[in-house]
Amino acid sequence: MDTSALNLTRAWIDEHLREAQQRTRETGHGEWFAKSLAIPPISLLDAFARFSGFAWLFLDPHGEAQLGLGLVRDWQWKSSEYLERMETHISRLEAQGLPGDLMVVGGQGFDGSSAWSNWPQAYFALPAVQIRHTPNGTCLTVVQHLTPEQPLEFFQQKLEPVWQALFSAPAPGRMPQPSAIRSIPDRQDWTSLVEEAAQNIRGQRMDKVVLARSLVLSYESPIPVAPVLENLENQNPEAIVFALKREHAVFLGASPELLVRARGAHVETMALAGSAPRGVTPEDDFKLAETMQRDPKTQREHAVVKQHVRRALEETTDQLDMPDVPDLKKLPSVQHLLTPIKAKLRDDSSLWPIISHLHPTPAVAGHPVDVATRYIREHEPFNRGWYAGAVGWSTLSGEGHWIVSLRSGLIAEREAHLYAGCGIMGDSDPESELRESDWKFSTMLSALEIEGGTF
Repeated sequence: MDTSALNLTRAWIDEHLREAQQRTRETGHGEWFAKSLAIPPISLLDAFARFSGFAWLFLDPHGEAQLGLGLVRDWQWKSSEYLERMETHISRLEAQGLPGDLMVVGGQGFDGSSAWSNWPQAYFALPAVQIRHTPNGTCLTVVQHLTPEQPLEFFQQKLEPVWQALFSAPAPGRMPQPSAIRSIPDRQDWTSLVEEAAQNIRGQRMDKVVLARSLVLSYESPIPVAPVLENLENQNPEAIVFALKREHAVFLGASPELLVRARGAHVETMALAGSAPRGVTPEDDFKLAETMQRDPKTQREHAVVKQHVRRALEETTDQLDMPDVPDLKKLPSVQHLLTPIKAKLRDDSSLWPIISHLHPTPAVAGHPVDVATRYIREHEPFNRGWYAGAVGWSTLSGEGHWIVSLRSGLIAEREAHLYAGCGIMGDSDPESELRESDWKFSTMLSALEIEGGTF
């Protein structure tokens, strides 16, 4: 444990808490407390894994990272109007004097019917301790709501587990191997589902549907989260590594897909659709990418996503910049067609309506989105939960970064539930789609140190 850093941080926060608490007793009114200070670099991965309460982690490949530990406020919703309500709650917090750079973090499931046991459809939180790491340094912010009735010791006790998580030495972790792995549905049944979906598309019920598989891994002992996160970060340098802990379970992954990012009035998103494996040699890799780029099915699949993004941004942004020719996004086991998209946020709009309009995209549902979503709900034999949902953070002042929660899984003590999906069109080959799902499972399987084999 770094006792000097721990003692200095705790003493500085305690001093300012004491002053603020005294003011509440003098005035008889509660007040928000939000103080920030620079701290030495720490392992955000280890701190996330050690903390037993609510925790949030978001690692950007460009060197920025956010960690949230503990709760001051949280919100959970079932209705479709929750994003509008969240915007109202955030505006109130800023109006009450909290700094505009504080983060509200969280996310939502794939659709309104899909939430895991004890996980709401949408969940957002204002973390009690927020840490931002950038190439310029690491900043810690403590947020509390103080009232005259609560003694200083109450807040000190709430923060002590955070200090222990942040400044303790990392515990050595060894990744166990699963005792059993099962596929839901099994490989044969999934190819039958793909063929049935392709027939429906040829019958013009829809243009595309994204069907997913799940792998359930059973273990004899609890799965350590820290090495899984470390592997995700090391093995996926171009992806966003994310993790959210609640109700003794962790949802985590390394997503390649940006949903939306807002910085000031500048908005970025992408169309990411169409997949191919990576080649063993540079020559193989080039040929696989070239085949994907020329494939009519892939071109149609990508065009559908671009059209959806364009329509989602029309009501809230101007100056839309969408290249005609897609680029390539290369990941360790798979490569995708990528169209980067930029726009300018209108003065009368905000990030929250864009999230609502964009999600779910045809890249994770299909097209038309509502028809494909109903088809998924009726035919997939498992609950997607937050897989293919949206996770991210927004500041009180309106900036934010949200991703589609792909290449992901839920770790619940001695079980891991992994997910991978494929875009099905009328001319899809079931065996090819099955192999594509295998590539996509490899992100989480490699993080769990499971190499080779098909399941």
